[in-house]
Amino acid sequence: MSHYTPTAPTVSILMASHDAEKTVRRCVESLQGQTLSNFELIVVDRGSTDDTVRQLEALSERDMRISVARAEACSQPEALDLALRRARGTYVLVVDDDGWADKTMLADLVHAAEDGALDLVIGGFSLTVVTGDGRSSETTASADGETFATQHDFRSAAWRLFADGQLLPTCAKLFSRRLIEERDVTFAPGGRYGHAFVLGFLRDVERVGVLGGCCYHVARQLAGSRGSSRVQQGYRRLEDEHSALLDLYRHWGLEGDAASMEMLQSRYVEQLAGCIEVVCGRRSRVPSGDQRRIVAEMIDTDRAQVAASVAHPRSNAVRALLAPIRARNAAIVCVQTQLLSLLSPGIADVTPDLFV
Repeated sequence: MSHYTPTAPTVSILMASHDAEKTVRRCVESLQGQTLSNFELIVVDRGSTDDTVRQLEALSERDMRISVARAEACSQPEALDLALRRARGTYVLVVDDDGWADKTMLADLVHAAEDGALDLVIGGFSLTVVTGDGRSSETTASADGETFATQHDFRSAAWRLFADGQLLPTCAKLFSRRLIEERDVTFAPGGRYGHAFVLGFLRDVERVGVLGGCCYHVARQLAGSRGSSRVQQGYRRLEDEHSALLDLYRHWGLEGDAASMEMLQSRYVEQLAGCIEVVCGRRSRVPSGDQRRIVAEMIDTDRAQVAASVAHPRSNAVRALLAPIRARNAAIVCVQTQLLSLLSPGIADVTPDLFV
C-alpha cells in the first residue's frame, strides 16, 4: 500500500468539527490506523468552545497528514467547502466528528475505485442514535457489492439505495475529485437540506460501484428540544430535499419510473409523519393550541396529497395516517399520532440518512 506523500495524497479526507471533545479523537485515530496510509485529513473547526481544537492540534503536531483550520460562526457545509478547497487527493472522502472507520475502509474503497475506474464508490455504514432522554436505536445501511456497468443501470437501481438510506449521506463514500471540480459540486450551494453535495455529484456521475458490507460507524446524540423551531426546521428540510430529489429524477429522465416515484413518495410520507409526531407526539413541546394548525398546514398541500395517494410506507403507524391525511382531517391526524406515539415513540420508520 502506498506511503504518504505530502504533494500527492491518494485520498483527501474532509471533516467539519464542532464541540466534539468526547468523540473526535476516536475518529482521527481510526484514520491514523488505516492500512492505506497515503491520505491527508483536513479539519475545519466551526468555533468549538470545548477541548476539540486542542485535541486536534495535538494530533496534528504528531502527524503531518493532519491539518487543522479554524472558521468561526460558519455552517457545517461551509466548513466542508473550506476543507474541499484545500484538497489535493485523487479522491475525496468525508468523515463526521462523531464517526469512526474500520481499519481497511480507505484501502477497500480505493481498491474498488481503481479496479473499476469508478467515479463513486458507496460503502455501508452503521448508525446509533441516542435521544435526549437516553433512548437509543441502531440501524445499518449497507448492500451487497455491485458495480453498475452503465450510467443508466445505476440510475435505474438508485431507488433501492435511496430507500435504504445508504445513498444520500456523504459518509462511507469515495468521490472522484476530478469530477467534483469539473461539475463544480459544493456542500453549500444555497439549499437548506443537508445532502446537497451528494445530490449535486449524482446528477451526471457515470461509473458507480457499491462496496459490500459496512465500513464506517456513527454514534449521533440528538438534541432534546422538540419545540416549534425544530418543527419548522425539520419541515423546511423535508420540503427542500424532496424538491431536490424530484429535480434529480427529472434530470435523469426517470420521473415516470414507477419504482423510483413510489420510493420518493413513501420517503416523503414517512418523514412527514416524523414531523407530525414532533408537533403532537408524546414528547412534543409545541403548544397544544398550535398543534392542529401546524399539522393542517403540513397535510393541506398538493405535495402531501399526492404522496399520501401513491406511497406505500413501511411503518404500520404511518399507513394508519394515510386516510386522514388524504381527507385533510388535521384533528384525526393529531389524535392518531398522539395515540401511536404513546405506544411507540418514533412512529415513522425513517431511513438512516435523516440523521447522517
